[in-house]
Amino acid sequence: MDNQKADLILHPARLRMMSELGGRQMTPRQLAIALPDIPQATLYRHIKALLDGGILEVVNEQDVNGATERTYAVVKGSGRLSIEELQGLSAEEHLRYFTIYAFKLIDDFAAYVRDANLEQIGQDGMSYSTAVIYLTDAERAQFQQDVMALIGRVLSLQPTPDRKRFSLSSIVIPEGKDAK
Repeated sequence: MDNQKADLILHPARLRMMSELGGRQMTPRQLAIALPDIPQATLYRHIKALLDGGILEVVNEQDVNGATERTYAVVKGSGRLSIEELQGLSAEEHLRYFTIYAFKLIDDFAAYVRDANLEQIGQDGMSYSTAVIYLTDAERAQFQQDVMALIGRVLSLQPTPDRKRFSLSSIVIPEGKDAK
């Protein structure tokens, strides 16, 4: 399979950029402020790659000091790999992409706990847990559909001054057929 899309969105810097954009529209300048460790030239190169790959779209253009300033957003549905795209990846590719994903989660969590008032951590809404569940294939499919419907509802909510930004990550790992 041509894993060009996976390489495109599961690059560490581009994954961070897309996460920062998550449901928002931002200019390169705003992205640069949010991601100060990414050099400006590198940021523009990644924006171009995501734009050329159909992952980002220009949602606004305006003249600022004689130059055109573009505002970008993630194209709805483009920031995810389809089941067909996932099925085309080798085991090594899955491990490589998952490692990038896991490092992004660790980086985000580290940034949160560095800045958090640890006495208020429960009231912040932060949590992490793992649960083992037992489902038939039909029950798992229905569960996944229900979760995606719930996530779809909250993804459609637009940023407002009274809404706090949260990062939601999900991992479902089937255990081996012989696991009990």
